[in-house]
Amino acid sequence: MPDMKIEMERIRREPLPRRTAADIQERVSGLMARMTLPEKIGQMFQTTHWSGIVTGPEYDTHQTLEKVRKGKIGSFQGLTDNQVIYQLQKIAVEETRLGIPLLFCLDIIHGCRTTFPTNLAMSCSWNPELVRKSISVVAAESAHSGVNLTFSPMLDLVRDPRWGRVMESNGEDACLSSAFAEAYVRGYQQDNLSGYDTVACCAKHYVGYGAVEAGREYNAVDLSERVLRNHYLPPFAAAIKAGVKMVMTSFNTLFDIPVTANEPVLRGMLRGDLKFRGVTVSDYSSSAEIKCHKIATDDETVAVKCLKAGLDVEMMSNSYINHLEAAVAKGRIPATLIEEACARILTLKYELGLFDNPYKNIYADPEQNFQNSKYRVQAFETACESAVLLKNDAVLPLGTDRKIALIGPFSDSKDVIGAWGGKADWNATVTLKEAFEDAGLPFIHERGSNVYDGLDATAATRAAAAADIVVLAVGEPGNLSGEAASRTCLDLPGVQNELFTAVLAAKKPVVVVIFSGRPLTIGDWIEKTQATLWAWQLGTESGHALCALLTGARNPSGKLTMTFPRSVGQIPLYYNFLPTGRPYMPENPTEMFRTHYVDLPNEPLFPFGFGRGYSPFVYGAMKTDKEILKPGDAVTVSVDVFNAGTYDGAETVQLYIEAECFSVARPVNELKKFAKRKIKAGHSETFTFSLDSDDFAFWNADMVFISEPGRYQIKVGPSSAELQMTVIVLSLTT
Repeated sequence: MPDMKIEMERIRREPLPRRTAADIQERVSGLMARMTLPEKIGQMFQTTHWSGIVTGPEYDTHQTLEKVRKGKIGSFQGLTDNQVIYQLQKIAVEETRLGIPLLFCLDIIHGCRTTFPTNLAMSCSWNPELVRKSISVVAAESAHSGVNLTFSPMLDLVRDPRWGRVMESNGEDACLSSAFAEAYVRGYQQDNLSGYDTVACCAKHYVGYGAVEAGREYNAVDLSERVLRNHYLPPFAAAIKAGVKMVMTSFNTLFDIPVTANEPVLRGMLRGDLKFRGVTVSDYSSSAEIKCHKIATDDETVAVKCLKAGLDVEMMSNSYINHLEAAVAKGRIPATLIEEACARILTLKYELGLFDNPYKNIYADPEQNFQNSKYRVQAFETACESAVLLKNDAVLPLGTDRKIALIGPFSDSKDVIGAWGGKADWNATVTLKEAFEDAGLPFIHERGSNVYDGLDATAATRAAAAADIVVLAVGEPGNLSGEAASRTCLDLPGVQNELFTAVLAAKKPVVVVIFSGRPLTIGDWIEKTQATLWAWQLGTESGHALCALLTGARNPSGKLTMTFPRSVGQIPLYYNFLPTGRPYMPENPTEMFRTHYVDLPNEPLFPFGFGRGYSPFVYGAMKTDKEILKPGDAVTVSVDVFNAGTYDGAETVQLYIEAECFSVARPVNELKKFAKRKIKAGHSETFTFSLDSDDFAFWNADMVFISEPGRYQIKVGPSSAELQMTVIVLSLTT
């Protein structure tokens, strides 16, 4: 398309006006007064095109261009070719009756061309501001590649690592995920949607999708309303408060009704309780799938039920464009619901500046806007804070005085980006071997095996024997996590255990670096090695970051945001479980008639919040400025943390509470505050937190979110399993 390239080069780039809400409302009202009912319905249909990325049932796109000309498509998803984007936008603007621009959406989850750690990995930084800065890079690259909106952040609470999509999440805790939800929205949107470096974002999957039974993708969900409100809704509330512009409905049922057609969950909770005023969109064909859930038998009923429930945009399924007009004529659905949905969609397009410049950020050659040095530095910093040191028997950091054997299928692999890698440039991804070479480390390299085959045990043993210390890089390939990648076995796959045995035969200290998108069951590896660094999938700067952590150029500071099980038999396993009438007694683990296993301890392999570094941090006694908390007041909690090591480092202090008595059973621990701060070697820092009465609130027996009076434990420490405690009394009297 040579002429199209020339046209694209001439697209204007001047700053766009930041229109007021009143101005936009007036323009939307004026436009809608000129629109026909079919044109309004057309705004509610989202599809893909022949160049698109299809992640679900295929859709016939042969008539795409003609549908655009007839105003029957409002937005596209999955397009990556800028010339195709330009062609479609040009038709919409210049060949339709009203010239309404299209909205282009894409799943940019943890990086566009410059890729960052997977989202679960980034959450292990416990640093929302770091993530906000990283996501601003993702937003800039995405925007300058013709994308207007990204289907991110994923805010599903996750407690089952068998589910492959845990890699997209912020982990198992609502408080932590809420903090990151705000960071993602601020990073993507930056309070300036009409800017050239920002994109609108979409919170997903609303709601409860992280609780799919058996950890199996697209499966059913069974949650009580109290669990939903206490744990699964808060991250969405935080995203809405931060100004997220779109919410995607989840595939699952909730209260036995598919969320995409669930009026109490969409119009009741989302628009009513959470005050969401933006656009709702189905997940890929989830509207049509309500027939599989057996709450509708025909497409017209699908359209009626989904629109009544509160769904604005139908992704891929075509019940809206094919049947809504007839449903209005039959009196099955009021036209006012279509008016409301269309108005929200048009409002978003105005906010993005698409009416002022429909070709915003559509370049013939977007590569000039990707992977600059500043972006890669940010990717490096984020990767350094995302990896988690799980064990170190004084063999790390690596020195230049020891010969290293670098072994394993991930020792020189670029498969370290993870699922949903956006428009990643795999060739630009730095491997561990390349980073070792850049750092000038004394090492020999022997792959030893691929993940599933190619085992050369003799060569692996020989290489290990010729070195002073072994760095063994293993893991799960990127396609083993992500959507539709549920697993029943969480062991390291393929021949990697055999490779491990071969390396151990050399009887040299072993540092294992594990790449994955989820927690795995690696108890034997932990026991038999001297150090374990959980690398997750760290993206573009993976190798440089891991090399810096292994050599001590950077001090590990990541902490787990998902509990690591010893066995899949413990799943679901999470830190904030409810107490039982017959609690487990760690001091007497074999006592009968207690909640326990006969073949394993109850405790996880590694608890939520756990992570080590090269500096031992010593906690002083926790202090509170009052023992009784009255309404309208706040209690200040402080603790001194001393860096007793020789390395400067960063520590994340975590504050939890536990209700000693409430009208319903509450978790044994509930994270309420956290803070991460750098502490120089030999120095201490005072961490101070403030708790008001709302921080003690919970949905009670009457389904009221309230702070009931009584005694509450306040706990502070480096992880959910290492806490010191004091008691405060919450009073109702002033």
